[in-house]
Order: sequence, then C-alpha cells, then structure tokens
Amino acid sequence: MNIYLDIDGVLLANEKFSSLFAKEFLFYILTHYPDTTYWLTTHCQDGDASIPIKRLEHIFDSETIEIMKNIKPTKWSIAKTEAIDFSKPFLWFDDDLFPDEKEVLIAHGVLENWIEVNLYKKEKQLKDFIGNLPTLSN
Repeated sequence: MNIYLDIDGVLLANEKFSSLFAKEFLFYILTHYPDTTYWLTTHCQDGDASIPIKRLEHIFDSETIEIMKNIKPTKWSIAKTEAIDFSKPFLWFDDDLFPDEKEVLIAHGVLENWIEVNLYKKEKQLKDFIGNLPTLSN
C-alpha cells in the first residue's frame, strides 16, 4: 500500500510546532511502509525530497529527520492527485482537498482513501492512526 503525506496541517500544527503524535505516527508509517511512503505536499511537488526535510529539520529531532529521509518525493503541477498511483492501494493523509482533487478521487472510486486530518477538531488525531490505519476502498 502507498502512503501519501502532507506536511502543513498534518505533520505540523503550525509554523513552529509539530502535530501531537507526529513523531510516533511517522515511525509507525515508516516502519510498516518504508518503501511506499511519499510526500504529497506543496513542499515537494517538484520531485526533490530534500525540500520537505529542510522545512522540518528545525522542528523535529535528528532521529525523526533521519527516518523521514526514507519518504519518497512526488512530482505534480496543478493537483496533488497527479502524483497518486491509482493502480495501487493507498491512503492519503491531508488536511485539505480541493474540488478538482475530490472529483478525481470520486472518478477512481477512492474518495475514502483520502484521510482528512483536522487538528483543530481533534488535535490528537494522528494518535488514532498508530496501529489502526483506515481500511481501503480499493
């Protein structure tokens, strides 16, 4: 299964602080999906995985940054869905979904594979996913 991760609003609560349980969530994901976890964020839309690391290195400890280096880059231009491999099962953790992206997910029958992370409503939401990822549509 592929895992796609956004940064702002998912791993980061704001510009200065990580989300609660972000480190534990990352370790869980990267322990179980070390070869199939991808950045799906505006901080990595050009295929350069070093950019998200630079964005996060002042917030996370060195151990977490080191494991994040296993996250693969994506490349897309207008919609994040351009980077999703719809031929494989996936989960996409993001706090926001644009209408065009929603339409693409619906067209592929996988809207439920987008996992809305809403830290304003549930600040410890990432803890819920540790050891208990949502089930897939495809």
